[in-house]
Amino acid sequence: MNQVAAIVPNIPLSTWYNEESPNQVEEDIAQLIIESFAPDDRSAFLQPSLEDIPDPVSLKGANIAVDMLLDAINKNKKVLIVGDYDVDGITSTVLMTRFLKIMKFSNFESFIPNRFIHGYGLTARSVDEILLKNPDLVITVDNGITAKNEIDRIQKTGAKVIVTDHHLPQENSHPDCVIINPKQKNCSYPFKDLSGVGVVFVFLIAVRAALRKQFDWKEGQQPNLLHHLDLVAIGTIADQVPLLGLNRLFAKYGLDQMTRRIQQNGADEFFHYLKVFAEKTHVRFFDSNCIAFRLAPMLNATGRMKDAMAGVGFLLSETEQIAISRYNYIERLNLKRRKKQKTMVKLAIEQASRLVEQKQGLLVYDNSFHEGLIGIVASRLSDQFNQPSIVVSDSESGMLKASARTKNENIMEILQECEMYLEGFGGHVNAAGFSIKKANLEKFHHCYTDVCTRIMLNHKSEIFKADIEVKLEMLTQKLIDRLKMFEPFGQENKKTIFMLQAQALPIPIVLTGKHLKWILKPDLEMIYWNGVVTTDYDSRFNIAFTLSENFYRGQKKRQLIVDAMVPS
Repeated sequence: MNQVAAIVPNIPLSTWYNEESPNQVEEDIAQLIIESFAPDDRSAFLQPSLEDIPDPVSLKGANIAVDMLLDAINKNKKVLIVGDYDVDGITSTVLMTRFLKIMKFSNFESFIPNRFIHGYGLTARSVDEILLKNPDLVITVDNGITAKNEIDRIQKTGAKVIVTDHHLPQENSHPDCVIINPKQKNCSYPFKDLSGVGVVFVFLIAVRAALRKQFDWKEGQQPNLLHHLDLVAIGTIADQVPLLGLNRLFAKYGLDQMTRRIQQNGADEFFHYLKVFAEKTHVRFFDSNCIAFRLAPMLNATGRMKDAMAGVGFLLSETEQIAISRYNYIERLNLKRRKKQKTMVKLAIEQASRLVEQKQGLLVYDNSFHEGLIGIVASRLSDQFNQPSIVVSDSESGMLKASARTKNENIMEILQECEMYLEGFGGHVNAAGFSIKKANLEKFHHCYTDVCTRIMLNHKSEIFKADIEVKLEMLTQKLIDRLKMFEPFGQENKKTIFMLQAQALPIPIVLTGKHLKWILKPDLEMIYWNGVVTTDYDSRFNIAFTLSENFYRGQKKRQLIVDAMVPS
């Protein structure tokens, strides 16, 4: 891992701070952030409107898919929703389920492959299970774009298939069926980076438009899709798609809606899960951090440790008591996940630490690794070592499963250069998975590190770039409140990274593990995760950090979360 030698602000203090107008600091900082956006994007970013949702008529395949679904509903044909076992797949499955229930259609079933029984996605074993259910129409959500052979097999039985997906298509495995995916060729839908649940939501907008023509709905009778933006927000944030444009709109409105629901008395039939989650976790409001670090990991634990249909069941809980029971079950799975993950991370970091000085591109493997957790561990390695990272686990006899993560490089392009050694792969720019024969792992490893070395030669840097240099006294609650206008934060809408120059610090408190905490003021603290280093804390530091607030036991504190720090 490259050590940070210096921290440099893009906007030094001297270029923006006017000592004669100290009361303007919050507005000045907000204006600096606004000016970082392209002029044409500023209004849509700061004031996203539901009227900005593009007409789904431009979503390739949507019109045909609408006709197929309405035909199945009108003729009471058997519909099977086939989801994926991550949070995006779970919320996509639940969104489609809610819609069909609202339409009073009951001849449908949901199925999410079990990674331990069926493997990942639409495999031959998944299709075996699907065919036993004898569907007339199969709708995939958040999967299917690379499952040509499996979909051909389903269609040979006479069943029709609609693929809704957002993963990158691959030329040789493109299914021969109706496809809704903004990333497919010749799709003119203007927003390409939707999550899987976002694709489903836009498709359902098209379905509702067709139903509006079919039925003479009176005011208030038509399905209100905005009522279900909780699911779109959860899946969109959890899948780490860019939180800009339409994704930002969905996430912002969905989070606001979720917060309002937990503050209301009672809950309607679809939101018992939300009330129970908020009560059990003492959540007072929902933001992207709450989804990414609390709700999403809990839901993900179902697919990682057991069966993602448990996550579907929780989100569809019919009563509060059912929601409590299902929450308790999932939280037990989540506890097992955390314990196993801790052991895996420790072992993976030990392996990676031995490799990092020798090669570009990390690959770690151990036969004790849990297949359901390798993605989390790969993310941890990528974050810690700032390199493409792959974690490999045993699968069926002679086969291995792997998850790959990157922060800056396109992992799909890396895998494509080494695909001659892979049995199959798929994913996004920064996250992918693949299967490989054990006999090919060493050859793949050599290819992978060679490719990483070549593409990362220009990426090495010992300079950490912060956004805006500030003074400690500027980090007020008023500034935190002003920065909330830029929420929700996530991919491509990161929190502003501030910088303190030559800051004196008290002696830190060492927390569990290798974390450090400094008490800067009674209501201001600084946290450095995995920050234990051998250095002299009596010296002054240049510090790059993000600003947030922490609620704990009824107390609210301002927090600096350190990204990097070096002696000044």
